[in-house]
Amino acid sequence: MMKKACLYIRVSTDEQADKGFSQRDQHERLLDYCAKNAITPEKIIFEDYSAKTFNRPEWSRMLTELKRSKGAAYDYILFTKWDRFSRNTADAYQMMRTLKELSTDPMAIEQPLDLTVPESKTILAVYLSMPEVDNDRRALNVMYGMRRGKKEGRWMGIALPGYANKCTEDGRKYIAPIEPEASHMKWAFEMIAKGTYATEHVWMLAKEKGLKCKRTSFWTAVRNPCYCGKVIVPAFKDEEEYLAQGVHEPLVSEQVFYAVQDVIDGRKRLFKPKGIKAVTPDEFPLRGFLGCPVCGYMLTGSGSKGRRFHYYYYHCKKNKCRQRHGVDKTNKLFEEELKRFVPKPGMADIFEDVIMDTYSDQSKFYKEERKRVNSLVSEHKERLKKSRELLLKDALTSEEYKEIKAETDAHIVRCEADLKNLQERVSHGLDITSMANDSRSNLESIYNQYVTADNAGKRHIIGAIYKEGWVFDGQEHRTGKINEAALLIYHINNKLQHKKTGVKTSKSSYSGTVPSAGVEPARFPTGV
Repeated sequence: MMKKACLYIRVSTDEQADKGFSQRDQHERLLDYCAKNAITPEKIIFEDYSAKTFNRPEWSRMLTELKRSKGAAYDYILFTKWDRFSRNTADAYQMMRTLKELSTDPMAIEQPLDLTVPESKTILAVYLSMPEVDNDRRALNVMYGMRRGKKEGRWMGIALPGYANKCTEDGRKYIAPIEPEASHMKWAFEMIAKGTYATEHVWMLAKEKGLKCKRTSFWTAVRNPCYCGKVIVPAFKDEEEYLAQGVHEPLVSEQVFYAVQDVIDGRKRLFKPKGIKAVTPDEFPLRGFLGCPVCGYMLTGSGSKGRRFHYYYYHCKKNKCRQRHGVDKTNKLFEEELKRFVPKPGMADIFEDVIMDTYSDQSKFYKEERKRVNSLVSEHKERLKKSRELLLKDALTSEEYKEIKAETDAHIVRCEADLKNLQERVSHGLDITSMANDSRSNLESIYNQYVTADNAGKRHIIGAIYKEGWVFDGQEHRTGKINEAALLIYHINNKLQHKKTGVKTSKSSYSGTVPSAGVEPARFPTGV
């Protein structure tokens, strides 16, 4: 009685299956072997899957069929070499035991072995281990190659949202910004850095603009320093993780990127009022900004249907407060409150003079800032040096030292980003006159901009001015703290006095955020 066999033909990739000759060559040799040895080829299986495991579609179907027939389907499973069977020694031995229980023998026609002879198992171990060693060596070479690429600043892998994978004429791969996704991601970073809206809300607004990025991917992306021109080189053996300078074009500055990290980590909250809602109907532009005068909670908003119309109210979530204000009256009074920001005749000229005077000595300001940041870098390096000495004296454990080093390195990276930002400002300079004129124009038209803006634009203006919201009891209103940038621009805080003769304006109190937040004209969303 002729023996029956299943011919197993495997290659590693789809490309080999479509364009290569390996499958046809294996097929021909296996058929010749069956003809010469009186074996009937009952079934021929073509597989284009890796042999690292036996989780292969065609192999799994064949094994299920063999188990259902209790081994009666085939006497042999034929393949050309043992690396077609498996490239994992442990899995191969386990599968051979399974096949033996089903009375089916695996056989490599070009590497024949009589497994009834004990010494044959030694040769089989060599046949099985060599492909596994080859796989491990290739994987190691790929890993070393990718690590070298990361050290050289090249992005390895699928491009992040806002970038696209490209290739030069000589085959060198790289990533480059692609529009409009790049602009959407840049806008998202800048909005998160301001802290006006929650990160989740920024993602939703970016999607409305046209960004094609899922929620989880977005959260992962905004954490990646690739966007500020850095590439992460992960820890390996004795080498610690660090950031390499990338060769790709950054979408945002390091200062903006680290400001985003601070916002996400909760270390920075600029203008985000407590209770701000991610989605707000057009009838409630103040929802999330209005504070309850009784309990201090933020008022929410809802509507009720009357006989003929819908009526909308701002109200407190706590029933005991009983705070309830009509939307029309509240919104109108807020618009009247906003008129206080429109300068009286001559006020705009004073505002412009204050800005010009504040930055008349900006070179000294930058010099002092560089000195301050360099001092911080020296302090962190000194701390790391002392920690190393304590480690050598066994006063610190290696885990404690690694924790201190990681924290110190993070601080140094932030300081270096600040230094780079200061250097760019000095080299590019600031057109203070033009910026002051633009800011003055925004100052004079702030009321009209608010009235004509859509809901998102209105909430942007509110959040950019008020730091702790606006409290309204139905008749009177009072404001909380206003952010420092708004105080500088609008000059409405009663603590801001006219500069006296001989009194030097303090610039250090404005820190490095003043040029970007206090002088540049506000960039309102579409519709403002």
